[in-house]
Amino acid sequence: MKMKINIASTVSILFAVALTSSCKKKLDFQYDNRINQQPLNGSSVRLVNMANATDLKINGKPLTSFIPPDRDGYFGPDQTRGTIYFPETGRLGASYTVPQQFVNANGWIDSIVFSSMGPKSTLPPSRPFRAKDDFNDPHDYYYVRFRPNTANYMDSLFAIPRSVSAPANPASFKLRLLNLSSEPDKYSEPGLFRKGSMSLAWADGTPVAGLENINPGAYSPYIEIPYGTYQFKVLDRNGREVQGNSSLILNPATGTFMDYYGTPGPGGRADTWLTYAPFKTFQPGGVYTVAVSMNYDCTITNGNPNGETITTEGNTFRIVNDIAEPVNMTYGRLQGVNAFEGKEIKWQVNGAPMGEALSFTKYTPYSIYVTEKYNLKAIDKTGAVLAEKDLSLQPGDNITAWLYPARNGAPSIALVANNLSTKYYKGNASEEGSYSTYRDGIPFWMRFMNFCSDLDEVTFTADNGLPFLVNSTSKALNASQHILPGIAVTEDPYVQLFINHPTQVLAYVSRPGVAPGDWLSNIAPLKSRDFIARPALYPSPFIPNREPGIYTVALVGNSRNNARMIILKHNK
Repeated sequence: MKMKINIASTVSILFAVALTSSCKKKLDFQYDNRINQQPLNGSSVRLVNMANATDLKINGKPLTSFIPPDRDGYFGPDQTRGTIYFPETGRLGASYTVPQQFVNANGWIDSIVFSSMGPKSTLPPSRPFRAKDDFNDPHDYYYVRFRPNTANYMDSLFAIPRSVSAPANPASFKLRLLNLSSEPDKYSEPGLFRKGSMSLAWADGTPVAGLENINPGAYSPYIEIPYGTYQFKVLDRNGREVQGNSSLILNPATGTFMDYYGTPGPGGRADTWLTYAPFKTFQPGGVYTVAVSMNYDCTITNGNPNGETITTEGNTFRIVNDIAEPVNMTYGRLQGVNAFEGKEIKWQVNGAPMGEALSFTKYTPYSIYVTEKYNLKAIDKTGAVLAEKDLSLQPGDNITAWLYPARNGAPSIALVANNLSTKYYKGNASEEGSYSTYRDGIPFWMRFMNFCSDLDEVTFTADNGLPFLVNSTSKALNASQHILPGIAVTEDPYVQLFINHPTQVLAYVSRPGVAPGDWLSNIAPLKSRDFIARPALYPSPFIPNREPGIYTVALVGNSRNNARMIILKHNK
């Protein structure tokens, strides 16, 4: 029997088979969008480049591009040809973990050499050195601009042991101070050189116990500190602040940074009498080094009234992550304030005390809690519960609980979330925020609260009832006008002032549609220098107008007899 073949059907079947095969090939196609597509497992050896070297060779192999910079006077990463080891810029950055492939059979990495392709980026002496790969005893190799003020140096290279073990307390971080500072030479600006032994201090200049008087070329042991947001400062042997690494313009005579508010000085700028120190949230489980070294990136004015600047040398400090910074998924921070006049109180969290007994206007230090639901109580001296509230603590939360008199005089609790990230959003509701998020490197932020039981609204102002003068990317009116009792502003909640602009804080009774309203003349205004925690930190008479920080200003008491404004600083 003969079979008839339908040619049209056969063509259709073949086309379907071809289409199916074609689809399978497309499904097998993959696009690898990783910047570095090579498997580069890291050794235990890390290079910390604080001398602004741009290029690196290991055992004769160039790891960077070794192409001259694309502009004259280059100092820092520029856009050149990427490499396997530095795919984004082709340049050596601030730190680099040497890949395992460079470790020889005996566990050594041979012939590591720093260099620079920038014509003006003169480096300190650099000779080949070798490093041992040992995960039981990992080391960092700090390459710094260093002049011998101690016998313990070797071609500006320091081998420093690095801790990679977690803190004993998982809610804490580990921190140490490394002093690789240099003495000035006869061509240096003496005002930029904080020198000799160094100490780490809290934001108010009080030394951190265990991190004091570290000599040049030496480092402290690691200590554990409860996680949180800190503005650590470095003080030299004379108690003067060391500048944090930044691009700010410095007064060469004082080492403090210049701004445009105040009496004009060199280059038409005014000295703020402030020394830059970064704000940072140190995460639980983190390990950090504060490293001081000489850097050729201090910007100073050349004295011309047109504001021209030059770069020069000075001792500055940086914060180095000694391990990859952990993500906090476990802990939040909580503190309590007594804003109820006439009551001494204690705070309890799930029945356990939080801090000591508080008189009126006093507050507890921060306590750290695992993220879950809590019952928060304020109790009086007899143990009677004045008020209570449930709280669901989330990772990274920073909450202040305020006990205050409600409108009917009954004790009430207000829970206020504080933003200590120094980041804020400036955009509209239709944006997802990636390109409208800003970071304030020198924040002076004030949040206002009204805890006066007899005032329906309060407006806070600068001198003479005028609105606060804020920086160009922030807002002020929403955060300072028509503040309701016990209710925190959540949209644009902070007044973000210019760095050193002096101003007072005054309180007014306002009402809907009327601001500022009637001045509460019986309430003493807050002066700018009320925001300086410890004036002894600053050499007289050079005291700044105020200190950077994240603050709450609260009006407490009764407006007719004992009201006052109090200041609560949230970073330490």
